[in-house]
Amino acid sequence: MRRKKIRLRYKKERVLLSDVLPYELPFIFTNRYFYRFLVRNEVCVKEGAIHWRTNIDQGALELLAILLGENAKILSNYGLYRVGDKHEKKLETIPFTYSILHKPTKSRELSIIHPKNQIMVADFYERNKSLMLYYCGLDKFSLRHPSKVACFFYYRDKLHNTLIGRKTDPLELYFNEYENLRTYFSYKRYNNIYKFYEDYRYQRAEKKFTKLQKFDIQSCFDSIYTHSIAWACGGGKDIYKASFASGDNTFGAHWDGLMQKMNYNETNGIVIGPEFSRIFAEVILQHIDSEVARDLAKEGFHWESNYVCYRYVDDYFFFFNDDKCKEKAMELFEKYLKEFKLTISNEKTKLFERPFITDITRAKIRIDQLIEESLLYHKVELVEPIEEIADQDVADQDEVQEEDVDKERIALELEDKSYMHFNARSFNQQFKAILKECNVDSKDVVNYTLARICSRIESSIKKFDKTFKLLSRAIVNPSLSDIQTEIKKVKSRKENMMTTFLEELLDSVFFLYSSNKRVNTTLKVINILNDVVIHLDNDYKVKEDTIKKYNDGIRNIVFKKIQDEISLVFKTSEFSSKTQLETLYFLILLKQLRSKYHIPAEELKKYLDAVDSPEKFNALSAIILLYYYGNESQYATLKRQLVECLKDKFKSVTANHVHKSAEYTILLLDLICCPYLDYEDKRKIASQMGIDRNRLTSILKYLKKQEYMFTKWTKVDITKELSAKISQEVYS
Repeated sequence: MRRKKIRLRYKKERVLLSDVLPYELPFIFTNRYFYRFLVRNEVCVKEGAIHWRTNIDQGALELLAILLGENAKILSNYGLYRVGDKHEKKLETIPFTYSILHKPTKSRELSIIHPKNQIMVADFYERNKSLMLYYCGLDKFSLRHPSKVACFFYYRDKLHNTLIGRKTDPLELYFNEYENLRTYFSYKRYNNIYKFYEDYRYQRAEKKFTKLQKFDIQSCFDSIYTHSIAWACGGGKDIYKASFASGDNTFGAHWDGLMQKMNYNETNGIVIGPEFSRIFAEVILQHIDSEVARDLAKEGFHWESNYVCYRYVDDYFFFFNDDKCKEKAMELFEKYLKEFKLTISNEKTKLFERPFITDITRAKIRIDQLIEESLLYHKVELVEPIEEIADQDVADQDEVQEEDVDKERIALELEDKSYMHFNARSFNQQFKAILKECNVDSKDVVNYTLARICSRIESSIKKFDKTFKLLSRAIVNPSLSDIQTEIKKVKSRKENMMTTFLEELLDSVFFLYSSNKRVNTTLKVINILNDVVIHLDNDYKVKEDTIKKYNDGIRNIVFKKIQDEISLVFKTSEFSSKTQLETLYFLILLKQLRSKYHIPAEELKKYLDAVDSPEKFNALSAIILLYYYGNESQYATLKRQLVECLKDKFKSVTANHVHKSAEYTILLLDLICCPYLDYEDKRKIASQMGIDRNRLTSILKYLKKQEYMFTKWTKVDITKELSAKISQEVYS
């Protein structure tokens, strides 16, 4: 049967779903609802002004007023919001900058730009996508660059049916247009740097050249001078200045202005995190690469004959035989990078001789072997192999309709000696030995290791489930009453085996995590924990019946282990203004479990009290905590303290600052939407921003259909949100 290809409708605002937010955000935080708000109310840029539908709901207009930093009466009178000419100062906003751990003792700052600047980014993409693609296609060095506007579709088949869940699910489905997209553009050649190492280009370069120089740019995004985009698009700094001495109206100049305004008119450095910043840097670096290649050719050093050079974002791989070629290339890179106020990082410049294998690559090969040996589902084949149940086409069905289990098949399953085994102590010791022998740090390979473990666990559990599901079904089958004792015995043995396996696995997962508590690593751990929770906490469905998978005692052992390990993370981590997300992410997962597995209020209080000031909670940490506290009575005191802290946070700044600040604007909108805050708290926070009762009432009435703005406060499906998040990862 042919798979039916469903093309998704195109809207220019889809940029907001993929290219304007950093990857390192809580997966309950999304632009999905902001996007819906704009599309529903036809908010867009036309002729230098932001327009919206003529019959806009009063509550929607009030929300728009908060987003744009205006009074709703003014917006109602004018029907548009000027952004061009003398009104451009309205777009000079303060991005929400927050920190994440980048290295064990070093943090990295990421930024969320103001919502009204996000609207302008969507308009910029729509008007200039062809030019963006043109300037990203001039360089043969680049391994990751936009090649065309992405076309989105899905196949209506069994897999699609599985992914979107049953029609009775109370949660929203993601294939509503294209609300779970990776990027606005399709990218040529790689979406992850590690794919390059396995590609024929790398292998071919190793055959032709004996040496490899690796280097990258020092603090690339922090160092980029926004005016330099106009230089790159204009043929170079000197040519541009000679041609446009009195100012210009070029594509590069417009892009420069947009980048400045979203960063409070800063010209030194660009916001870090969003995809559009990587594209901005890509255009500049493509110009530099082209200049280097041209000058190398003038010196008699030609691509393929004397060298090949590849670049992934700001990481360079220069393959060569003749040292003179490398020395000239490095001289040229330094020259042109300096022209654009960029420099090469000496710390990360390394020379390799064939075979080109780094310590990290050697460690990863060893880790793959370790995982292969340690996390194997040991399949003991029977004399008579068990036939698999054939897959059925379920494109238009809610679930697979399985045949009844017969005695012969169950008898074979009772003889199945397959097992799962894992020794945490042995695994941890061998992992440490690999680090030592390969001379690498844990931070270099932990993220990779956890991703590989997750992949292996998913496949192993799937294999285990085939037998376990049949045994679970057999227990409730009256026609098998004469062998019930044996069925229960085998099922109990497999339950205990899986419990021990998961306990040992969790030991190693959190051992690995303890050495590298970064956002990406936290996401990998949560992905593993979510797989475990789904396996244990979701009973089998056969037709209209629900069949219990595990008894409560088994679940309790593993869930208590998860709670204990996460509690230990909080006890051994420091809460500070610099690093908040890494540990708080775990609260999103814990909320999905029964309340008895949540972190005790006194433990959480001790962790949060490490910093005592109104500014200790940024918008993201406040959102995660409010989401976790919900309406649980044990967290009532902590929630009240947090709410008072947030009130003080808003009191400490002026209304004008709130309108300019991305953090305060986003936080204000999310607090108004939050179902865990009472009306009086919302009113007091809103009143500080000049929003009276009538305006707030209009907003709350509208939110009954809009529901959220940035944070999904209720009905969170972690599996779908994690899939959406991990699909957008650029580095690993």
